Amino acid sequence: MIASPQMFRRGSSGLPPVREALARLFDPHLVIRRSLPVAAPTQAVWEALIDLPRWPVRDRYIRWVRPIGEPPPADGRWWVLGRRYREQVRRGPFLPVFTLTVVEVEEGRRVAWAARYLWVNAVHAWEVEPDGDGAILTSEESFTGPRVIMAIARVVFRIFTVERMTDRQLEFMAGDALDP
Repeated sequence: MIASPQMFRRGSSGLPPVREALARLFDPHLVIRRSLPVAAPTQAVWEALIDLPRWPVRDRYIRWVRPIGEPPPADGRWWVLGRRYREQVRRGPFLPVFTLTVVEVEEGRRVAWAARYLWVNAVHAWEVEPDGDGAILTSEESFTGPRVIMAIARVVFRIFTVERMTDRQLEFMAGDALDP
C-alpha cells in the first residue's frame, strides 16, 4: 500500500489518523457505558437490578453467580460492601470465571463490583436514576490494563459484541422490573 497524504493529516487529537487510531487501540483504559429507559418505577427497577439470583435465569450470558466463603444471604441482601462472589459467563466459545468483590452500594441508586482477570482490573457499576414516571438503568464497565492486553480486549469485545450483550442484560432487568 502506498502512503497517501490523508494518512498524515492531523486528527482530532493532533496526531495523524493512523497514529491516532493506534493510540486509541492501545489506550490502557476502556469504558463500556450503556443506558436504557425503563417504563417502570425506580424502586421496581432497583429491585430487579439487585436480585442477583435471577441474573443467570434471565441472562443467557451468565451461567452462575455464587457467594464465596459464606452461604447465600438469608435476608436477600446480596449487595454488601466487601462481599465476594464467583461468576461464570459466556463470551463466545469461552467460559471465564471471575472473582468479584462488591465495592460500592448506594441503596436504591448504585451498586458496583470489581475484578481482576488476565492482568486487567475491571469495575462494573449499575445505576438507577429517576426519569419522569420511569427510570434510566445504566451499566458502566471500566477496564484498565497493559496496553497490549487492552488492544486485544478491544478486538475481542468487538468480535463478541459486548455492547450488545450489555444491552441485552439491561433489557432482561427491565423486563423483570416491568413484570416482577
